[in-house]
Amino acid sequence: MRILERRAGGLLRFVGWCVCRIPNKGALKMAEFSHTGAGRGLDMLAAAEETTSAELRRKFFQHALDEQKHARLFAQRATSLAGARSRARAVLDDANYIRSHDVRPVESRYSELGDLRFMAFVWLAELRGAQQLDVYAELLAGDPESVGIFQEIAQDERSHIAYSRRELDRLVQDGHGKSVSRALLIARLSRLRDGWLRAMRRIGELMASCWLLAVYFLILPPFALLARRERRRPGFLAARPVDPDPRQLALEQI
Repeated sequence: MRILERRAGGLLRFVGWCVCRIPNKGALKMAEFSHTGAGRGLDMLAAAEETTSAELRRKFFQHALDEQKHARLFAQRATSLAGARSRARAVLDDANYIRSHDVRPVESRYSELGDLRFMAFVWLAELRGAQQLDVYAELLAGDPESVGIFQEIAQDERSHIAYSRRELDRLVQDGHGKSVSRALLIARLSRLRDGWLRAMRRIGELMASCWLLAVYFLILPPFALLARRERRRPGFLAARPVDPDPRQLALEQI
């Protein structure tokens, strides 16, 4: 599992490097981060409503506020980088993005996972999020405004890591060490599965685009040329003589 995580970290750095080298891709990535933050905020609000612990309710609510702030910062930066009319702006305006890209499930994640597994999910998600932000801050060293946003958000992420880790450590001290280890293992496997599904969806979208381009440029042009050639030739109806209307002939004879 540790080997897979290290490889995932290397893949994250490679993907981040590619994103930083593609023109206008940075703004699109900021827009995607904005939706991710908004989705996490909704998850934390649902958890704050459903938990029976007053202490966790306070922490979950503060976490939700932080995620909404992150979503706003990313959206503002995406608009600043790309302008009002861009693909990034279209992504930001997509009200169905969170649902269509599986950022947040239909049902509450807290009610689906329960206390322990949800806390393991939060800790691991915030840990990976902070690592991702550090990578982008390093790669975008020439953009101090974006780096400042990444560093500010990474600081909030580390506070989320701290409180979720303390909660997990408390459960370990209460004698639930095996349950915590099992919950962390399930959370890691779920992240690997979700990453695999996202990668396959992107590959599928790329393949669909390639097939559509092939159909448009390789298959349709010959048929278009044949249709243009046939229009220039007289057809069956054009070659057939048309009989005069007998009523018209009768009127002409009167």
